[in-house]
Amino acid sequence: MLNAVLERLLGGETVSGQEISDALGVTRAAVWKQVERLRERGFVIEARGRQGYRLVSCPDSLLPPVIAQGLTTQWAGREIVYLESVDSTNRAARDLAAQGAKEGTLVIARTQTAGRGRRGRGWESPADEGIFMSLILRPQAHPSQVALLSLRTALAVAEGIRDATGLDARIKWPNDVVCQGKKVVGMLLEMDADEERVRSVAAGIGINVHQRDMGELRETAASLDMLAGRACSRAQIVRAFLQRMERATAMDDGALLAAYRERSATLGRRVRVIGAQRSFTGLAVEVTPAGALVVEEDGGARETVLAGDVSVRGLMGYV
Repeated sequence: MLNAVLERLLGGETVSGQEISDALGVTRAAVWKQVERLRERGFVIEARGRQGYRLVSCPDSLLPPVIAQGLTTQWAGREIVYLESVDSTNRAARDLAAQGAKEGTLVIARTQTAGRGRRGRGWESPADEGIFMSLILRPQAHPSQVALLSLRTALAVAEGIRDATGLDARIKWPNDVVCQGKKVVGMLLEMDADEERVRSVAAGIGINVHQRDMGELRETAASLDMLAGRACSRAQIVRAFLQRMERATAMDDGALLAAYRERSATLGRRVRVIGAQRSFTGLAVEVTPAGALVVEEDGGARETVLAGDVSVRGLMGYV
């Protein structure tokens, strides 16, 4: 009921408690309780005598009605599941997908207790400081084609951050997003598939937004607030990502790869490729139509590397 009350207040007009109670089929006392809950979350709500309630200002909230306000997508984020705390939004999204949740369902949490990144790494998820979300996707694709979906998602996040904050967000292959050479986004895509088709993909995305100190990661990571020099709106960033995700999904492979290469922070740089069998250095020269990275070794030979097999690190810093 909290979200239903908030939806009626987001228009900015004064709305009577009786009007809200009639619309929701609850008592005015129940409406008042929800208004008090919203105030506790930082919403400034004015009570005007016998006239009703008026929303004066919103905090940096990720409640579904705040994200949905102004969202013009067709399918991305039209269903939003908000969780105060969850072990992992990807785990919750996979469960919902198995139960038949629609493509575009967004799972977003205030905090995660066991957030995960690529290659088994943990992802710190402090409450109210970042964006921790997973988008359910249902591509009509063979499992071998999912690598390109990772590129689509990375492109949507990078362009969404640029739209919402003005920062020059770029992609460190395959799907980390960096600004000013510092990592601001990590992703983990997990699919449910058999040998012939993909049933669903949970695209998990963690974005550093309000953190003031990255601790031991300060040399390689930052928050958007730190880089922008101001407080960034998390809801605006989520909306921009959802808009860009629809565009990226509609691109043909050629247009996708061209846009991805343009946003790349890896191509044209010297990198070190660290694999289980061997490591080498070289120049990152291309991203293939399958989403692999081509690295020209110092001896001139070209090696095609896959995201699941190696770690690619810049020689002159994180990127």
